[in-house]
Amino acid sequence: MTAHPWLDWRRAAAGFALGAAAIHVYVAPEHLNEWWVYGGFFIAVAAAQLALAALMLLSPRIEVVLVGIWGTVGLIGIYVISRTVGLPVTPPGGHHHAAHALSHLPPLHAIGSGVPELPAASGAIEPVGPTDLLALALELLLVVVLVSRLPPGMRRLTTTAMLGLGVAAWVFGGVMAFG
Repeated sequence: MTAHPWLDWRRAAAGFALGAAAIHVYVAPEHLNEWWVYGGFFIAVAAAQLALAALMLLSPRIEVVLVGIWGTVGLIGIYVISRTVGLPVTPPGGHHHAAHALSHLPPLHAIGSGVPELPAASGAIEPVGPTDLLALALELLLVVVLVSRLPPGMRRLTTTAMLGLGVAAWVFGGVMAFG
């Protein structure tokens, strides 16, 4: 018995990558207004996710799957850092998204997604919105699908490496927070 053609893992991976790319394209203009480096990053991420989607449909070789996994894991890591401690790279003059781009808005405002949010208390950490959560969910699903396609030994090694990286980040975060 074969699965329905639309349930094919390659199509699922491509769909998750395309969805995340669409979100990054959607928020790129907002970030370009903030700083060209931020906007350029979102455009580059969208382009990489579009390329990954195409490669998943055309030639899902093991190297492509591994690059897709680790590129997405790295992107998720950058997202987590941006929403917990803030990015170490900020626009010239030191102003950041929450402090600069939103300074003219009332306390309750919308950030990109059109859903009301409160600004970060410190002004350095961008608040999490529904668009963020949707992109994160798509990227996590992409990682799950891609990891599931690895040969068993490589899957074990990859998931162990991801777990080790997560534990190291958690320990590092605790050390930094509590000195």
